[in-house]
Parts: sequence; structure tokens; C-alpha cells
Amino acid sequence: MTEAELRELQHWMANELRRRHDLGKDPETRALAQRYFTGNDRLSPVEQLEIYREQFWLRHTSSLVEDFPGLGGLIGQNAWQRLVEEYLAEHPPASRSLRDLGDRLPEFVARCTWLEQHELCIDMARLEWTYIELFDAADAPALAPEKLASLPEAAWQTARIVLNPALRLLRVRYPVTDLRRALKAAHAPVPIPAPASAELVLYRSRDRVIGDEPVTPGAFALLTLLGAGTPLVEACERVVHSLPAEASYVEENVGAWFQHWAERGWVVDVEV
Repeated sequence: MTEAELRELQHWMANELRRRHDLGKDPETRALAQRYFTGNDRLSPVEQLEIYREQFWLRHTSSLVEDFPGLGGLIGQNAWQRLVEEYLAEHPPASRSLRDLGDRLPEFVARCTWLEQHELCIDMARLEWTYIELFDAADAPALAPEKLASLPEAAWQTARIVLNPALRLLRVRYPVTDLRRALKAAHAPVPIPAPASAELVLYRSRDRVIGDEPVTPGAFALLTLLGAGTPLVEACERVVHSLPAEASYVEENVGAWFQHWAERGWVVDVEV
């Protein structure tokens, strides 16, 4: 077999393994399998190929079940099977790591308007992919108190706050963190919650536990700007300007927020 023929065979097999139905029902596939595989006294050539196809789907659907238990529990077995099959057909694995398998699932769910509780499903998928990102995000040393103490007052005008790389900000329309915990622990159907929007900080603690904490709109806006590299004073001014109804609350609480964020490990450095 030439190199070109080998590449053609590999391409054909990859396509066959991604098919959603029994390969033995396709006469063309049976003929090509007979050409490329020997079979044995227990399995025909196409039955040998079918084993690999089944393992492809089992391995990848199992991985997605593990990574998105909240979404799977929310929509039920039949809808989950359809969702996963359509997703893998449109986005076949492109990485050697199963960790990356669901990286496009949130945006795919956003287009699956046939899903019941569609907005809730979108929030759940976004939440669960964020947890995966946090699990293996980079580590960062804690903020050194002496560094803060040594900064002159004038330096704070241009100081940039460095947030922990194991931190994400997520705005949701439903209480998905509580719902996910309930679904994972449930032995009976879990009721669908009413909409309840929230601004969430999702983070990995120093002992590598994934946590979540709701924050006020002002704190969320400030963290968003700081994460984008906006200097601290400018970020505070922009938040006060964009949220006039909360201006006094932000000004009164920004010091306490900063202390809390440092204690939580959300802030890991100050760059001058």
C-alpha cells in the first residue's frame, strides 16, 4: 500500500467511525470493509469496523457526560443523545486530549433552539465549560502584603491589578450553580428553577476546589475592567460613570472589595 493509499484509508475510516448508525446496513461500507479487513471466525470485516465505531461514540459521549453532568441531567437522556450526536457530527474531535472535546458545546447549545428551557441550557453549558477551564488553569502565587505596603500613594493612579488566572466572570440568567449541585446529588427529578439573573465569580481556591460567589453589578463591572488591564483608578471611575445608581455604593465598598478579593486569592499582583 502506498503512502497516498494509506492516507486515503485513514480518511475513510475516520469518516466511517463518526457515522451515527450501524455500518453493516450500508452495502458500500460492507464491500470496502471486506477489501481492507480480514475478519475472523467470529466477526465479519464490517463487524470488526463496527466495534471501533461503537467505541468511538462510547468514549466521546462518556467524556461529555462527565464534563457536562448538569446539562445532561437537565435535558434528559433522549435530548442528550440527540445533542451529543449532532455536536460530534458537526465538531469531530480535533485534539488528542478529551479535555478539549466540549470546548464548542456552549456555542452549539446556543444554536439548538429545539432544546426545552433553552436559555437555561445555555447558562448551564457555559458554566460547566468554565469549570473545565478553571480546573487546569495556571497557578499563581498569592499577593504579597509587603508589596502593597511598599507602594507609594501616587503609584495607585496607574497601578494595574492582576487577577488570578484561575478566575472567570460569568453573567447568568438562572441559578445554575445551585441547580447543578442539586442535579448531581438528586435521586429524583429536580424542579426547573425560575429565572434569577446573577453576576458570578468562578474561581479555583488555593486547595484546588472550584468555587462560585455572586457579586454586585458594580463589583462585577470593576473585576471585568481590571481583568482587561484597565488601571485601578480609571476602572473605578468608569464603573461609577456607567452605574450612576450604584456610584455611592461602589465608592464606599471598593476598599472592602479589594481586601476580600486579595484574601480569596482573586488578586495576585499589582503592577506599577
